[in-house]
Amino acid sequence: MHVFQSAEKEKIEIIAGLLQQAGYRISRIREVENQLTVTARLEGRTGIEDECERIQGIVQHFDIEVWTIHE
Repeated sequence: MHVFQSAEKEKIEIIAGLLQQAGYRISRIREVENQLTVTARLEGRTGIEDECERIQGIVQHFDIEVWTIHE
């Protein structure tokens, strides 16, 4: 599971939309400690390294403040 946080709602909405189109299950956007948070989970697939490389590119492009991975 990937967790993304940003103070900017537009960034979180874009990340959520892109990942949803790529087959991720997206949580509802919620506010946690003045940061908007969304989680994304890709089920039924392996290759976490390839997955992380793709997501890292998106995170860098949109300058997302926080990105964490939880297994």
